[in-house]
Amino acid sequence: MPVNEHPSHQARASAARSLARPAGAPARSVCALIALAALMTLAGCSTSRDRSSGLFEAYKVDLPQGNYVTREMLDKVTTGMSREQVRFTLGSPLLNPLFRPNRWDYVFRYQYASGKAELRRVVILFTDEKVASIKADDLPVRDDTSDPALPGYQAPGSARN
Repeated sequence: MPVNEHPSHQARASAARSLARPAGAPARSVCALIALAALMTLAGCSTSRDRSSGLFEAYKVDLPQGNYVTREMLDKVTTGMSREQVRFTLGSPLLNPLFRPNRWDYVFRYQYASGKAELRRVVILFTDEKVASIKADDLPVRDDTSDPALPGYQAPGSARN
């Protein structure tokens, strides 16, 4: 009996023919996968940041800059204190203007990754090397984890690693 006519070879050949796909099937499935991937990519693009997945966006971090001053810290500064006492209590000022040597500016800016920013200022004016007046924005009472401008603050419900 010739090798090609053996019953086991005939059974394998018929099984292979029954499993074979039409010739154009692999090309169509590859095109369908590419189209599906393109649609998923475009679906991720949107104009609203609330619905953005962040998949194709640069990583952004919150950025605290300047002097973080609380109401508790500022209450320790009183009129009549010397510059050294103020520096000991609040730290060195962020701005010490060249043309206004009697003015110290403590500025704190917290830039959120979302683009929103929080700005706080404290201005201390000196007369005869002593504190003459203090002007300040609304400040948090003390270091409080619920203060959104405190470095390391995490909004409720946000989980960062």
